[in-house]
Amino acid sequence: MAIYVVRSGDTLAAIAARYGLTLEQLLELNPQITDPNIILVGQEVTVPDQPGTTAPSPTTPPTSQAATNQSGAQAVLRANRNRINAVLEAARPYGAYATKVVDDLIYLLVLNDDEFRQGQRVRIRLYKINVSGQEIRLRYTTGQRLEIVVRDARNNEVWRYSRGRNFTQASGTVIIGRNAFAIYENNWDQENNAGRQVPTGRYTINVSNVARGYRDEIISIPIQIVGGVSPTTPPRPTPSPTPRPGQCTGQNLLSNPSFENWSSSSRPRNWSATNVVRTDEAYSGSYAALLGSTPNRNATLSQEIPILAGSNNRVSFRVAENVERGRQGNFEFGVQVLFRNRSGTVVGVAPQGPFSPALLEDERYELFSFTTGDVPRTAETAELMFTFNPSSGNRSRVKIDFVEFRCLSR
Repeated sequence: MAIYVVRSGDTLAAIAARYGLTLEQLLELNPQITDPNIILVGQEVTVPDQPGTTAPSPTTPPTSQAATNQSGAQAVLRANRNRINAVLEAARPYGAYATKVVDDLIYLLVLNDDEFRQGQRVRIRLYKINVSGQEIRLRYTTGQRLEIVVRDARNNEVWRYSRGRNFTQASGTVIIGRNAFAIYENNWDQENNAGRQVPTGRYTINVSNVARGYRDEIISIPIQIVGGVSPTTPPRPTPSPTPRPGQCTGQNLLSNPSFENWSSSSRPRNWSATNVVRTDEAYSGSYAALLGSTPNRNATLSQEIPILAGSNNRVSFRVAENVERGRQGNFEFGVQVLFRNRSGTVVGVAPQGPFSPALLEDERYELFSFTTGDVPRTAETAELMFTFNPSSGNRSRVKIDFVEFRCLSR
């Protein structure tokens, strides 16, 4: 089975027909839907894992947009420069990045630096950006989603992410929606395959997506390791365990969910915010959060909370486009949940969007809702993050209010 994310204009009957089902068969797969006449934008619906836009085999000719020749790849990168810049803005802080066009995906590899002191942690993030204009399905034969290999200046393998790790042997499908992206993150602690600190010198970080048809597509960034542990950038300490909820109560896990409390006009209490301002145009109560205080700059709004491993959670919120003098907006709005383990490593992502202005009501709040699916068993925290990424000429902003994060089941 796979997961389909409801978009504006969808009906259950239309979704059922798309996947060759009757409405009754679709409802049997989704017992959580009690009223077939009511579905919400962003809601997740279980559907058969039938062929959609799948990962092509290595011998499948690439599409014209994803041409593998250098000039074609550069054209794709130029055409999507704003989208790449928006992802990079959300990825700050970072020190080095590389891009590569792979069929209808743009790989964006981001590191926290390109020069490291011995002992300094190397943070590795791979973004897979869908530029096909339709959803893409990536099929995996195990629970492994990416491979990381570190090689020295002589091209000898120093460290391999999968070495000594056990992955679930169940196949799976990841659906990346139109104009959306998926992110996978891991760290290298500068240890070799034997668990020893590597010497100083030049190394190359090589990352690949292990979905069928993509295994041989590698994106790389060279780095330098120099002597001594940096006093200003020490290895990220392992935080003390965060108390996790002991049971699924159904209560809202967020603090200050309706943005009634602010430490300043740009800082809602309990939330991390960039380019966000308080507004009195609220759905309920006195205030809401306005993303895009400066409408031509990226904005983020996030809160990290303890999470119950194995639980399924529902995220819901009210959202509206704040239109400037009737001018059409030019931005992408997204929301995702990042699951982290005790050491702070991302072990799972539940992404939604990005959504264009056409999918948001002008000035009138509407309800968006989705479920996270089962939380990874090693997760201890969940970070709910809203993103606002404007493009050229944008004057609109996005209002958020009445956010809920509730555990449904375990």
